[in-house]
Amino acid sequence: MTSNRPCAALWALVVVMAFFSCRGERPAGDRPAAPPTDAVRAPAPAVPAARVGEAKNTDAATHLRIDGTIFVKDGRPFEWRGITAFRLAEQIAHGHEAEAVAFLDWARDRKLTLVRVLVMAKHLFQLDQAAGIEALPRLLQLAAERGLYVEVVIFADTAGIPLDRPAVVKAAGVVAAGHANAVIEIANEPWHPTQDPALHDPSIVRQLADLVPREVPVALGAIEGGDEYAAGRYATWHAPRSDEPEGWGHVLALAEGAALVSKWQKPVISDEPIGAAEKHVAGRRDNEPRRFAAAAVLTRLAGLGATFHYEGGLQARIPAGPELECFTAWSRALDALAGLPVGGRFLKQDELAPLGSVTGARAVFGRLYDTEVWVAAIDPVDLRVQWQTPWRERSRAGLPGVTLFRLSRDPHAR
Repeated sequence: MTSNRPCAALWALVVVMAFFSCRGERPAGDRPAAPPTDAVRAPAPAVPAARVGEAKNTDAATHLRIDGTIFVKDGRPFEWRGITAFRLAEQIAHGHEAEAVAFLDWARDRKLTLVRVLVMAKHLFQLDQAAGIEALPRLLQLAAERGLYVEVVIFADTAGIPLDRPAVVKAAGVVAAGHANAVIEIANEPWHPTQDPALHDPSIVRQLADLVPREVPVALGAIEGGDEYAAGRYATWHAPRSDEPEGWGHVLALAEGAALVSKWQKPVISDEPIGAAEKHVAGRRDNEPRRFAAAAVLTRLAGLGATFHYEGGLQARIPAGPELECFTAWSRALDALAGLPVGGRFLKQDELAPLGSVTGARAVFGRLYDTEVWVAAIDPVDLRVQWQTPWRERSRAGLPGVTLFRLSRDPHAR
Protein backbone atom coordinates (compact mmCIF):
# COMPACT_ATOMS: atom_id res chain seq x y z
CA MET A 1 0.00 0.00 0.00
CA THR A 2 1.23 3.50 -0.78
CA SER A 3 0.41 6.86 0.73
CA ASN A 4 -0.57 8.48 -2.59
CA ARG A 5 -3.78 10.47 -2.51
CA PRO A 6 -6.54 9.57 -5.00
CA CYS A 7 -6.20 11.36 -8.28
CA ALA A 8 -8.20 14.46 -9.05
CA ALA A 9 -10.21 12.62 -11.67
CA LEU A 10 -11.52 10.18 -9.07
CA TRP A 11 -12.54 12.86 -6.68
CA ALA A 12 -14.19 14.85 -9.48
CA LEU A 13 -16.78 12.06 -9.44
CA VAL A 14 -17.51 12.51 -5.76
CA VAL A 15 -20.46 14.76 -5.08
CA VAL A 16 -19.58 17.40 -2.49
CA MET A 17 -21.77 17.07 0.59
CA ALA A 18 -23.92 20.08 1.46
CA PHE A 19 -23.41 20.24 5.19
CA PHE A 20 -26.10 21.58 7.44
CA SER A 21 -24.67 24.74 8.99
CA CYS A 22 -24.25 24.62 12.74
CA ARG A 23 -21.90 27.30 14.08
CA GLY A 24 -23.31 27.82 17.56
CA GLU A 25 -21.32 27.25 20.76
CA ARG A 26 -21.26 23.66 21.97
CA PRO A 27 -22.96 23.00 25.30
CA ALA A 28 -21.29 21.30 28.25
CA GLY A 29 -20.43 17.70 27.53
CA ASP A 30 -18.76 16.18 24.49
CA ARG A 31 -21.80 15.98 22.23
CA PRO A 32 -23.07 19.15 20.57
CA ALA A 33 -26.70 20.14 20.54
CA ALA A 34 -28.98 18.56 17.96
CA PRO A 35 -29.51 20.52 14.73
CA PRO A 36 -32.93 21.91 13.84
CA THR A 37 -35.37 19.39 12.40
CA ASP A 38 -35.80 21.35 9.17
CA ALA A 39 -32.20 20.80 8.05
CA VAL A 40 -31.95 20.64 4.25
CA ARG A 41 -30.79 17.31 2.91
CA ALA A 42 -28.42 17.12 -0.04
CA PRO A 43 -27.36 14.06 -2.02
CA ALA A 44 -24.97 11.83 -0.10
CA PRO A 45 -21.37 11.84 -1.35
CA ALA A 46 -20.29 8.65 -3.05
CA VAL A 47 -18.23 6.28 -0.94
CA PRO A 48 -15.06 5.32 -2.83
CA ALA A 49 -15.47 1.57 -2.40
CA ALA A 50 -13.10 0.67 -5.23
CA ARG A 51 -10.30 2.66 -3.66
CA VAL A 52 -10.73 1.15 -0.22
CA GLY A 53 -10.79 -2.29 -1.76
CA GLU A 54 -7.34 -1.64 -3.18
CA ALA A 55 -6.04 -0.85 0.28
CA LYS A 56 -6.00 -4.42 1.55
CA ASN A 57 -2.84 -5.20 3.50
CA THR A 58 -2.05 -8.78 2.61
CA ASP A 59 0.87 -8.90 5.07
CA ALA A 60 -1.31 -8.07 8.07
CA ALA A 61 -1.49 -10.47 11.01
CA THR A 62 -4.82 -11.77 12.27
CA HIS A 63 -7.30 -9.43 13.89
CA LEU A 64 -7.93 -9.26 17.61
CA ARG A 65 -9.93 -12.28 18.69
CA ILE A 66 -12.60 -12.24 21.37
CA ASP A 67 -12.31 -14.94 24.02
CA GLY A 68 -15.12 -14.61 26.52
CA THR A 69 -14.78 -11.20 28.16
CA ILE A 70 -11.32 -10.31 26.84
CA PHE A 71 -9.54 -9.57 23.58
CA VAL A 72 -6.72 -11.87 22.54
CA LYS A 73 -3.78 -11.00 20.28
CA ASP A 74 -1.61 -13.82 18.94
CA GLY A 75 -2.91 -16.15 21.65
CA ARG A 76 -2.24 -13.75 24.54
CA PRO A 77 -4.56 -11.32 26.37
CA PHE A 78 -4.61 -7.90 24.71
CA GLU A 79 -4.49 -4.86 26.98
CA TRP A 80 -6.98 -2.27 25.74
CA ARG A 81 -5.13 0.89 26.72
CA GLY A 82 -6.72 3.45 24.47
CA ILE A 83 -6.91 7.19 24.03
CA THR A 84 -9.34 9.62 22.40
CA ALA A 85 -7.87 10.92 19.12
CA PHE A 86 -10.97 11.87 17.17
CA ARG A 87 -9.33 14.02 14.50
CA LEU A 88 -6.56 11.75 13.17
CA ALA A 89 -8.42 10.70 10.00
CA GLU A 90 -9.38 14.32 9.31
CA GLN A 91 -5.75 15.39 9.62
CA ILE A 92 -4.71 12.83 7.04
CA ALA A 93 -7.64 13.61 4.75
CA HIS A 94 -6.91 17.35 4.70
CA GLY A 95 -3.15 17.45 4.30
CA HIS A 96 -1.97 17.45 7.92
CA GLU A 97 -0.51 13.97 8.07
CA ALA A 98 2.55 15.19 9.98
CA GLU A 99 0.29 16.11 12.91
CA ALA A 100 -1.26 12.65 12.91
CA VAL A 101 2.17 11.02 12.78
CA ALA A 102 3.37 13.12 15.72
CA PHE A 103 0.37 12.02 17.78
CA LEU A 104 0.85 8.35 16.87
CA ASP A 105 4.54 8.54 17.73
CA TRP A 106 3.66 10.05 21.09
CA ALA A 107 1.04 7.35 21.75
CA ARG A 108 3.45 4.55 20.89
CA ASP A 109 6.05 5.96 23.26
CA ARG A 110 3.51 6.16 26.13
CA LYS A 111 2.59 2.44 26.12
CA LEU A 112 -0.82 3.07 24.57
CA THR A 113 -2.21 0.25 22.44
CA LEU A 114 -5.13 1.92 20.64
CA VAL A 115 -6.46 5.25 19.37
CA ARG A 116 -10.18 6.05 19.01
CA VAL A 117 -10.94 7.93 15.79
CA LEU A 118 -13.95 9.42 13.98
CA VAL A 119 -14.22 9.02 10.20
CA MET A 120 -16.93 11.66 9.89
CA ALA A 121 -17.89 14.77 11.87
CA LYS A 122 -19.41 18.20 11.38
CA HIS A 123 -19.34 19.90 14.79
CA LEU A 124 -15.90 19.32 16.29
CA PHE A 125 -14.43 19.54 12.78
CA GLN A 126 -15.57 19.06 9.20
CA LEU A 127 -15.07 15.60 7.68
CA ASP A 128 -17.49 13.89 5.31
CA GLN A 129 -17.73 10.12 5.27
CA ALA A 130 -16.18 9.69 1.82
CA ALA A 131 -13.04 11.64 2.73
CA GLY A 132 -12.84 9.94 6.12
CA ILE A 133 -12.98 6.44 4.71
CA GLU A 134 -10.55 7.40 1.94
CA ALA A 135 -8.05 8.44 4.64
CA LEU A 136 -8.62 5.34 6.77
CA PRO A 137 -6.19 2.91 5.06
CA ARG A 138 -3.33 5.38 5.48
CA LEU A 139 -4.20 5.95 9.13
CA LEU A 140 -4.33 2.21 9.80
CA GLN A 141 -0.98 1.75 8.08
CA LEU A 142 0.66 4.51 10.11
CA ALA A 143 -0.81 3.11 13.33
CA ALA A 144 0.26 -0.45 12.50
CA GLU A 145 3.83 0.70 11.89
CA ARG A 146 3.80 1.89 15.49
CA GLY A 147 2.12 -1.18 16.96
CA LEU A 148 -1.16 0.65 17.56
CA TYR A 149 -4.75 -0.44 17.00
CA VAL A 150 -7.50 1.90 15.82
CA GLU A 151 -11.10 1.91 17.01
CA VAL A 152 -12.88 3.27 13.93
CA VAL A 153 -16.07 5.12 14.84
CA ILE A 154 -18.10 5.20 11.63
CA PHE A 155 -21.07 7.47 12.38
CA ALA A 156 -20.99 10.78 14.27
CA ASP A 157 -22.98 14.00 13.84
CA THR A 158 -25.27 12.29 11.31
CA ALA A 159 -28.49 14.23 12.01
CA GLY A 160 -29.47 16.19 8.91
CA ILE A 161 -26.83 14.52 6.73
CA PRO A 162 -27.90 12.28 3.80
CA LEU A 163 -26.32 8.88 4.20
CA ASP A 164 -26.34 5.54 2.44
CA ARG A 165 -25.70 3.85 5.77
CA PRO A 166 -25.13 0.29 4.49
CA ALA A 167 -22.73 1.53 1.80
CA VAL A 168 -20.69 3.51 4.33
CA VAL A 169 -20.47 0.55 6.73
CA LYS A 170 -19.53 -1.86 3.95
CA ALA A 171 -16.79 0.49 2.73
CA ALA A 172 -15.36 0.90 6.23
CA GLY A 173 -15.63 -2.86 6.74
CA VAL A 174 -13.59 -3.58 3.60
CA VAL A 175 -10.80 -1.36 4.91
CA ALA A 176 -10.96 -2.83 8.41
CA ALA A 177 -10.92 -6.39 7.10
CA GLY A 178 -7.67 -5.64 5.29
CA HIS A 179 -5.91 -4.24 8.35
CA ALA A 180 -5.43 -6.43 11.40
CA ASN A 181 -5.17 -3.41 13.71
CA ALA A 182 -8.76 -2.25 13.10
CA VAL A 183 -11.84 -2.61 15.28
CA ILE A 184 -15.13 -0.84 14.56
CA GLU A 185 -17.75 1.01 16.58
CA ILE A 186 -20.76 1.65 14.37
CA ALA A 187 -21.74 4.96 15.98
CA ASN A 188 -20.68 7.29 18.74
CA GLU A 189 -23.73 7.37 21.00
CA PRO A 190 -26.16 6.28 18.27
CA TRP A 191 -29.16 7.29 20.39
CA HIS A 192 -28.02 10.93 20.80
CA PRO A 193 -30.05 13.80 19.22
CA THR A 194 -27.06 14.70 17.02
CA GLN A 195 -27.42 11.32 15.27
CA ASP A 196 -29.72 10.32 12.42
CA PRO A 197 -33.02 9.18 14.02
CA ALA A 198 -32.64 5.84 12.26
CA LEU A 199 -29.67 5.10 14.51
CA HIS A 200 -31.92 5.58 17.55
CA ASP A 201 -33.32 2.15 16.68
CA PRO A 202 -30.81 -0.44 17.97
CA SER A 203 -32.17 -3.08 15.61
CA ILE A 204 -31.06 -0.95 12.64
CA VAL A 205 -27.63 -0.46 14.18
CA ARG A 206 -27.42 -4.22 14.71
CA GLN A 207 -28.21 -4.81 11.03
CA LEU A 208 -25.41 -2.42 10.09
CA ALA A 209 -22.99 -4.24 12.38
CA ASP A 210 -23.85 -7.49 10.62
CA LEU A 211 -22.40 -5.97 7.41
CA VAL A 212 -18.92 -5.82 8.97
CA PRO A 213 -16.77 -8.86 8.07
CA ARG A 214 -16.75 -11.44 10.83
CA GLU A 215 -13.03 -11.17 11.51
CA VAL A 216 -13.37 -7.54 12.59
CA PRO A 217 -14.45 -6.92 16.21
CA VAL A 218 -17.46 -4.59 16.13
CA ALA A 219 -19.50 -2.71 18.74
CA LEU A 220 -22.80 -0.95 18.09
CA GLY A 221 -22.23 2.13 20.26
CA ALA A 222 -22.44 3.27 23.87
CA ILE A 223 -24.94 1.19 25.82
CA GLU A 224 -26.54 4.04 27.79
CA GLY A 225 -29.23 4.11 25.10
CA GLY A 226 -30.40 0.63 26.13
CA ASP A 227 -29.18 -2.92 26.53
CA GLU A 228 -29.89 -3.60 22.86
CA TYR A 229 -26.78 -1.57 22.01
CA ALA A 230 -24.67 -4.25 23.68
CA ALA A 231 -25.50 -6.69 20.86
CA GLY A 232 -22.17 -6.29 19.05
CA ARG A 233 -19.17 -8.57 19.33
CA TYR A 234 -17.95 -6.28 22.10
CA ALA A 235 -19.68 -3.43 23.96
CA THR A 236 -18.75 0.18 24.72
CA TRP A 237 -19.82 2.16 27.79
CA HIS A 238 -19.67 5.86 28.62
CA ALA A 239 -19.61 5.77 32.41
CA PRO A 240 -21.60 8.30 34.50
CA ARG A 241 -19.76 11.57 35.16
CA SER A 242 -21.25 12.71 38.45
CA ASP A 243 -19.02 14.73 40.78
CA GLU A 244 -20.79 13.63 43.95
CA PRO A 245 -19.52 12.78 46.42
CA GLU A 246 -16.79 15.43 46.63
CA GLY A 247 -15.60 15.05 43.04
CA TRP A 248 -15.25 11.24 43.23
CA GLY A 249 -18.60 10.14 41.83
CA HIS A 250 -17.33 9.45 38.32
CA VAL A 251 -14.53 7.29 39.74
CA LEU A 252 -16.78 5.20 41.98
CA ALA A 253 -19.30 4.77 39.13
CA LEU A 254 -16.77 2.68 37.22
CA ALA A 255 -17.46 -0.19 39.60
CA GLU A 256 -20.83 -0.57 37.85
CA GLY A 257 -18.96 -1.84 34.80
CA ALA A 258 -18.26 -5.19 36.45
CA ALA A 259 -21.98 -6.04 36.34
CA LEU A 260 -22.07 -5.20 32.61
CA VAL A 261 -19.23 -7.62 31.88
CA SER A 262 -20.92 -10.33 33.93
CA LYS A 263 -24.28 -9.69 32.27
CA TRP A 264 -23.14 -9.74 28.66
CA GLN A 265 -20.11 -12.07 28.88
CA LYS A 266 -18.17 -10.13 26.27
CA PRO A 267 -15.49 -7.42 26.37
CA VAL A 268 -16.80 -4.11 27.68
CA ILE A 269 -14.78 -0.94 27.07
CA SER A 270 -14.93 2.19 29.21
CA ASP A 271 -14.57 4.25 26.05
CA GLU A 272 -15.53 7.75 27.11
CA PRO A 273 -15.43 8.28 30.86
CA ILE A 274 -15.10 11.81 32.23
CA GLY A 275 -12.37 13.65 30.35
CA ALA A 276 -9.30 15.44 31.62
CA ALA A 277 -8.98 19.17 30.99
CA GLU A 278 -7.12 22.24 32.18
CA LYS A 279 -10.03 23.25 34.41
CA HIS A 280 -12.57 21.28 36.36
CA VAL A 281 -16.12 21.43 34.97
CA ALA A 282 -18.64 19.63 37.15
CA GLY A 283 -20.11 16.58 35.44
CA ARG A 284 -18.00 17.04 32.31
CA ARG A 285 -14.26 17.47 32.94
CA ASP A 286 -11.81 16.83 35.78
CA ASN A 287 -8.25 18.06 36.32
CA GLU A 288 -7.25 16.06 39.38
CA PRO A 289 -4.57 13.41 38.62
CA ARG A 290 -5.41 11.44 41.78
CA ARG A 291 -8.86 10.66 40.47
CA PHE A 292 -7.54 9.52 37.09
CA ALA A 293 -5.09 7.13 38.78
CA ALA A 294 -7.88 5.70 40.92
CA ALA A 295 -10.17 5.47 37.89
CA ALA A 296 -7.56 3.48 35.95
CA VAL A 297 -7.20 0.95 38.77
CA LEU A 298 -10.93 0.57 39.27
CA THR A 299 -11.53 0.22 35.53
CA ARG A 300 -9.16 -2.73 35.37
CA LEU A 301 -10.40 -4.38 38.57
CA ALA A 302 -13.94 -4.19 37.17
CA GLY A 303 -12.76 -6.13 34.11
CA LEU A 304 -13.10 -3.27 31.60
CA GLY A 305 -10.92 -2.04 28.78
CA ALA A 306 -9.63 1.47 29.52
CA THR A 307 -9.64 4.52 27.23
CA PHE A 308 -8.19 7.86 28.39
CA HIS A 309 -10.57 10.65 27.44
CA TYR A 310 -9.61 14.34 27.50
CA GLU A 311 -10.52 17.68 25.99
CA GLY A 312 -7.52 17.85 23.65
CA GLY A 313 -8.31 14.38 22.33
CA LEU A 314 -11.40 15.74 20.60
CA GLN A 315 -8.94 17.44 18.23
CA ALA A 316 -6.18 14.78 18.51
CA ARG A 317 -3.87 17.17 20.33
CA ILE A 318 -1.05 15.69 22.39
CA PRO A 319 -1.85 16.18 26.09
CA ALA A 320 -0.14 19.04 27.88
CA GLY A 321 -0.41 20.77 31.25
CA PRO A 322 -3.08 19.31 33.58
CA GLU A 323 -4.24 16.94 30.82
CA LEU A 324 -0.76 15.43 30.67
CA GLU A 325 -0.57 15.22 34.46
CA CYS A 326 -3.86 13.32 34.52
CA PHE A 327 -2.73 11.04 31.70
CA THR A 328 0.57 10.31 33.45
CA ALA A 329 -1.20 9.36 36.68
CA TRP A 330 -3.66 7.17 34.73
CA SER A 331 -0.85 5.45 32.83
CA ARG A 332 1.29 4.79 35.92
CA ALA A 333 -1.69 3.27 37.67
CA LEU A 334 -2.18 0.85 34.77
CA ASP A 335 1.52 -0.03 34.99
CA ALA A 336 1.00 -1.02 38.63
CA LEU A 337 -1.60 -3.56 37.45
CA ALA A 338 0.72 -5.21 34.94
CA GLY A 339 0.55 -8.59 36.68
CA LEU A 340 -3.23 -8.68 37.11
CA PRO A 341 -4.41 -12.14 35.98
CA VAL A 342 -7.28 -12.80 33.58
CA GLY A 343 -10.56 -13.94 35.10
CA GLY A 344 -11.39 -13.67 38.78
CA ARG A 345 -14.39 -12.15 40.54
CA PHE A 346 -14.97 -8.48 41.27
CA LEU A 347 -15.52 -7.61 44.93
CA LYS A 348 -17.34 -4.53 46.21
CA GLN A 349 -17.01 -3.06 49.70
CA ASP A 350 -18.57 -5.55 52.16
CA GLU A 351 -17.65 -8.50 49.93
CA LEU A 352 -14.05 -7.97 51.03
CA ALA A 353 -14.85 -8.61 54.71
CA PRO A 354 -13.59 -12.24 54.64
CA LEU A 355 -10.18 -10.93 53.56
CA GLY A 356 -9.74 -8.50 56.43
CA SER A 357 -10.38 -4.92 57.44
CA VAL A 358 -9.46 -1.85 55.37
CA THR A 359 -10.38 1.53 56.84
CA GLY A 360 -9.45 5.13 56.16
CA ALA A 361 -10.36 5.11 52.46
CA ARG A 362 -13.31 6.47 50.54
CA ALA A 363 -14.14 3.02 49.13
CA VAL A 364 -12.50 -0.39 48.76
CA PHE A 365 -12.77 -2.82 45.83
CA GLY A 366 -10.98 -5.99 44.83
CA ARG A 367 -10.62 -8.85 42.38
CA LEU A 368 -10.46 -12.37 43.76
CA TYR A 369 -8.71 -15.37 42.21
CA ASP A 370 -8.13 -18.91 43.53
CA THR A 371 -4.87 -18.15 45.33
CA GLU A 372 -4.57 -14.36 45.27
CA VAL A 373 -6.57 -11.15 45.48
CA TRP A 374 -5.90 -7.56 44.40
CA VAL A 375 -7.41 -4.82 46.57
CA ALA A 376 -7.72 -1.10 45.81
CA ALA A 377 -8.31 1.48 48.54
CA ILE A 378 -9.75 4.54 46.77
CA ASP A 379 -8.76 8.00 48.09
CA PRO A 380 -6.91 6.79 51.20
CA VAL A 381 -6.50 9.33 53.96
CA ASP A 382 -5.69 7.46 57.19
CA LEU A 383 -5.33 3.95 55.82
CA ARG A 384 -5.36 1.02 58.24
CA VAL A 385 -5.40 -2.62 57.18
CA GLN A 386 -5.57 -5.95 58.95
CA TRP A 387 -5.71 -9.11 56.84
CA GLN A 388 -7.33 -12.32 58.01
CA THR A 389 -5.87 -15.79 57.73
CA PRO A 390 -5.12 -17.34 55.24
CA TRP A 391 -4.39 -14.09 53.38
CA ARG A 392 -1.08 -12.30 53.59
CA GLU A 393 0.12 -9.14 51.90
CA ARG A 394 2.65 -9.68 49.12
CA SER A 395 2.99 -6.12 47.85
CA ARG A 396 1.62 -2.61 48.31
CA ALA A 397 1.77 0.24 45.80
CA GLY A 398 0.98 3.75 46.98
CA LEU A 399 -0.30 5.71 44.00
CA PRO A 400 -1.86 9.17 43.86
CA GLY A 401 -5.48 8.68 44.89
CA VAL A 402 -5.32 4.91 45.39
CA THR A 403 -3.35 2.28 47.29
CA LEU A 404 -3.10 -1.09 45.60
CA PHE A 405 -2.55 -4.31 47.57
CA ARG A 406 -1.71 -7.76 46.30
CA LEU A 407 -2.50 -10.63 48.64
CA SER A 408 -1.85 -14.35 48.38
CA ARG A 409 -3.33 -17.30 50.17
CA ASP A 410 -0.91 -18.82 52.66
CA PRO A 411 -0.79 -22.53 51.80
CA HIS A 412 0.37 -23.42 55.32
CA ALA A 413 -2.37 -21.52 57.13
CA ARG A 414 -5.17 -23.44 58.79
